[in-house]
Amino acid sequence: MYVFSWFLSMIVALVATGTILYALPGSAAEELSIATAPQAIFAADASRAQAMVLSCAGDGK
Repeated sequence: MYVFSWFLSMIVALVATGTILYALPGSAAEELSIATAPQAIFAADASRAQAMVLSCAGDGK
């Protein structure tokens, strides 16, 4: 029973380690692209909001 418990805990530890390694970025460029993704989304939303405001403002006559 102790051997089975030890073997099962080793399998769980290896799966956890594999999950952590899979979640880590592979390179510095990948890490930077992940970090700048929210900024790019915010910039797109900001430009869309600006276009909506300008479309409501009219041409100023």
